[in-house]
Amino acid sequence: MASTALPSAGQPGQADTLRPRTVAAYAATAGPTVILGLPFSVYLPPYIAEGGVISVALVGLLFSLTTIWDGVVDPLIGTMVDRVRTGLGAHRRWMLLALVPLALLLLALVTVGDRLPFAALFLMMVLFYSSYSLYEVAQLSWGSALVRTPRDSALLYGMRDWFAKIALILAFAAPAAAQILIPGVSLQGRIMAYASLFMLMVPIALYAIRLVPPRAVVAEPGIGWRSELRVSLAFPPLMLLLGVQFLNSFAFGSLTSLFVFFAAAVLDLDGQSAVLLFASFIGGAIASPVWTLLARRYGKPPMMIMMGLLISSLLIATLFQRPEGVGQAAGFSIMLGTGFVGLLFTHSMLADIIPGDALRCGRNRSAFLFALLNLMQKFGVAAAIAVSYLLLDLVGFDPKNGAAAARELHLVFGLQPTISWMIMIALLLLMRRALAREADPALAIAAARQ
Repeated sequence: MASTALPSAGQPGQADTLRPRTVAAYAATAGPTVILGLPFSVYLPPYIAEGGVISVALVGLLFSLTTIWDGVVDPLIGTMVDRVRTGLGAHRRWMLLALVPLALLLLALVTVGDRLPFAALFLMMVLFYSSYSLYEVAQLSWGSALVRTPRDSALLYGMRDWFAKIALILAFAAPAAAQILIPGVSLQGRIMAYASLFMLMVPIALYAIRLVPPRAVVAEPGIGWRSELRVSLAFPPLMLLLGVQFLNSFAFGSLTSLFVFFAAAVLDLDGQSAVLLFASFIGGAIASPVWTLLARRYGKPPMMIMMGLLISSLLIATLFQRPEGVGQAAGFSIMLGTGFVGLLFTHSMLADIIPGDALRCGRNRSAFLFALLNLMQKFGVAAAIAVSYLLLDLVGFDPKNGAAAARELHLVFGLQPTISWMIMIALLLLMRRALAREADPALAIAAARQ
């Protein structure tokens, strides 16, 4: 068994200074999984359904089962990364191990995925998402091993978030460019144009991995899963942060799952929905460095509270004055996108409390905790989709005649994420108090900074 050897926050001399080259290189290592995140879930289901080998209902079942698999495999992967003895450079070894099957499976999915039977496709997807999770969990936990202070964690994960936003803009632009340059290009052609960006990100990531300082994984005894569960439940900052992650992801999932319907039925801009969605990611790319600077100056919980209040106010304002025309709608989408930076705060806050968790458990669990944070993100988005569509059904919304229930849709679109963010704000306030009460020096510094 093993765990990442982490310096406690605020103890100088136990870790190298976080240099700009390290920050830039670490951010670039996120490229492969960022590219295969949200855009892949947008393009892959219709591509598989278009093949006609399996029914639309089975396509839905396929992605539901792979989501459930993610929920099972993420904590297991986190435990493996923490406990398997691999020595110096452990994180980079796991990431390199994951990249090869990830690339090969992606190639298979975008070339023959629409012609495979359900069983073969399910097996391929399980292996694909397992490789994806292994790379991402190792990459995230490597970041927590590089930082010493809350200011460092805000900078490191803030730049990772900014790089992710740039990569997402490219990911959504690639299929559109293919459609413009190659008239009549098929859906498979568009998804291959998008997937080609992954092949661009791989050499960038491989070069960047060499520049990030390695951190050792050293053998440490575990204390047993029952004891770890009791320790986790008795550590309020951790439990509150998991709740914050779920609620922020629920709010984000609510917006993304309803955005196309909102653009068509409320804004009457059905033909521009893709452009408006693209604009929201531009807003995120613009705002991410600003939020990073503010988080380093004023702390993460206060700035995440400000983010929730800003976007909630924007959503509520549209209930009284909706955007008119493409120009106003694009401006609204850009402003909305400035709030799509919640992971910047939650990832860096988790890095800050990992030393305190290690003291309680007797060993470091950074990869396991990042896996749990990822799990809360996935559950939050999945719950948002389920609740959103249930509410649409209850208010009688019909996608073929959205105008008939446009007001009801608008209320769900505006109020559901707002309520989620208000509860999240309450948890963040409780988290600040919990951090302030901690006797651990690392957490005391985190509380003072935040």
